[in-house]
Amino acid sequence: MAQIELARTTGKPLVIHTRAADDDTLELLDAHAVGLRVILHCFSMADRVDECLAHDDWWLSFAGNCTYPKADDLRAAALRVPAQRLLVETDAPYLSPQPVRGTPNQPAHVVLTAQAVAVLRRVSYAELERSIEDSAAAAFGW
Repeated sequence: MAQIELARTTGKPLVIHTRAADDDTLELLDAHAVGLRVILHCFSMADRVDECLAHDDWWLSFAGNCTYPKADDLRAAALRVPAQRLLVETDAPYLSPQPVRGTPNQPAHVVLTAQAVAVLRRVSYAELERSIEDSAAAAFGW
């Protein structure tokens, strides 16, 4: 709750990383984060993508794990997210993208994740980069 109030007080987005607590997280956000910009960091609720997208002020951010061969559910979710609500991240030092999997992740590797998402969405890397910049500007209020 303190993080939610801090986001509300500062006007900054609320960044949430949930893992194995989807129901609790969504219930909390539905009850207390109304009117806040919410970034679902390291998005992992692939089966709840529609529920998350029902909130116009929520962004879904995908990390390197969406590039893993068995992550079909995350790739399917990334395809469903409108460009203006899509973000890509590193989650460094964890979840290195597939080409460098097994090594510590670093900010520069976000390009590898973004390239994979561009291929997945059948857009050029430049187009994806522009749309993510616009999406980030909206999410962060730049």
